[in-house]
Parts: sequence; structure tokens; C-alpha cells
Amino acid sequence: MSRKKLFGSFVAVAILAIATIQFIPAPALVIPAELPADQRDAHRLLNFEGIPNFRDLGGYPTADGREVKWGVLYRAGTFAGSSRSDLQQLEELRLQTLIDFRSAAEKEAEPNHLPDPIGFDVVEIPTLDDGNEAMVEEITQRIESGNFDGFDPNALMLDANRQFASTFTPQFRQFMQTILNADGAPVVWHCTAGKDRTGFAAAILLRILGVPQDVVMADYMASKQNALEARSSQIMLLRLFKGDEAADKLSIMLGVEEDWLAAAFAQIDDTWGSFDNYVHNGLQLTDADIAQLQATLLSPPEGV
Repeated sequence: MSRKKLFGSFVAVAILAIATIQFIPAPALVIPAELPADQRDAHRLLNFEGIPNFRDLGGYPTADGREVKWGVLYRAGTFAGSSRSDLQQLEELRLQTLIDFRSAAEKEAEPNHLPDPIGFDVVEIPTLDDGNEAMVEEITQRIESGNFDGFDPNALMLDANRQFASTFTPQFRQFMQTILNADGAPVVWHCTAGKDRTGFAAAILLRILGVPQDVVMADYMASKQNALEARSSQIMLLRLFKGDEAADKLSIMLGVEEDWLAAAFAQIDDTWGSFDNYVHNGLQLTDADIAQLQATLLSPPEGV
């Protein structure tokens, strides 16, 4: 067979394979809240095709013996890659609100792909807007030039997390108010990877609900593998075309580290004096607000 015929056959097979894949139905969405209690935790990461790091925060225990309700608090990465199946199955969650923490530049680069019509409210809370754009520009320039002298991705992420707890308090105040206004109806919040801004938002909410710090940290760290897997193809291409240093530096930023969230909570103590002061004076939640959050988002453990 000639090279031309061989290539033509390869292309034909590839096209047929792609066409066939498009008609393979996506697996049904597994919703943890609809499963028996002992099966929910194994399906905390929802099996969407194109929405990365989409997780249910249900089941986490609180210090007073209650637990976070399943099916009401979701955290996720970008919806830019939502498949047709994802959009159909998203409706099964009965979301009331979607909160988008992404910057204007992120939304322009990767617009969310949402159901049409959208059956829930979209609340935009741009966080790290100008700073994120500058960060992306610097990383892009360094990758193109191959010059990483003095570039410390870990220090960059530590600083970003400190800013969440200080500079961006108004944004997270709006986040908490949005959760409060939902009054126990299902809410999802996301950024691009669903790990930093989204992770800090989840952490402070869980703390307010009374979830112990070690459980909060475990939820935060659960994003590491999910986020890296979602961007694995980009990292592979970067390693192939720009080298190991560029790929390794970006991999650090695409993961999460315990020190990053710890830095945010340390900044809360430095800026506000205590987490309780941060909640009341920074986030401006009253005791009645906190009681409402706990009443609508917590339930007795299964079987109690």
C-alpha cells in the first residue's frame, strides 16, 4: 500500500472513531445525595465529562455532632468545557445559584458553557482580577523566554492566599451573603481550576459551619490530584515543547499545598485578630446569620 493510501486509510479510521465516540452515550451522573449513605463519600467527585473538580461538600462532620447536608454545597472548576451531556445532567442538581470567582480575562479566554436557558442565578464575584491577569502575563512571558530566574511559584501562591484573607475580604463577604440568601438551596461556586479561590471559599464556609480544621484541610487538599489531572494534557505539551522547568513550575501552581491554606488562616489572625473576628467584622455575619447557615446546611448524622 502506498504512503498516500496508508495515510488516507488512517484518516478515515480516525474520523470513524471520532464519529463513533460522539454517539456513545455518557454515563449517567451519579449524585451522592441520591445514594445510600455508605456510598456517598466514594462519589463525592461527580462524574461530569467536562466540568473538572466538581465535588459535593456533604457528609463532613461538625464538632457538635452534626454533618453538612449532601446535595446543597458544591465546589467546581471552570464550566468552559461542559459537554452536551453535562448541561443536561446539571439540571438534576436543581441548582439555585452559580458563583463565578474568575477574573474578566479568565472569562474572556474560557467562557462558561451553561444551559440555555440558564435555570439558576449566576453571581459573578471577580477575585484576583487585575492580579490574576498580571500573573498570567508574567508566566506566559517566562515560558516563552525560558527564563525563570527569581520566579518562585510557591511564594506566589502563598501571597495570593494571604490576599484572599485580607485584600479580597469584600469578595468573600459577598460569597457568604450569597450562600446565606440561598437559604439551603443548592449552590455551586467555582474559579478556573476550582482549588484556590474556590478552595478558600469552601474552607471558610466549612469552618463557620463548625467542621474541624483537619477535615477542612483534607477537603482543600483533595483538589490537588483533580486539578493536575484536568490540566495534564497542557502540562505534557508544555514539557514537550518548553522543557521540564516550565512544566514543573506550572505544575506547582496547578496543584495545592497545605501551606497555602495555612497562610490564609494565619493572615486572618494577623489582620482580624481571630477567625471569629474575621467572621463577624470582615465577613459581617451576625450570630443570627451563622445560626441560619448552620440550620439550613447541617443535619443530624444518618440514622440519628
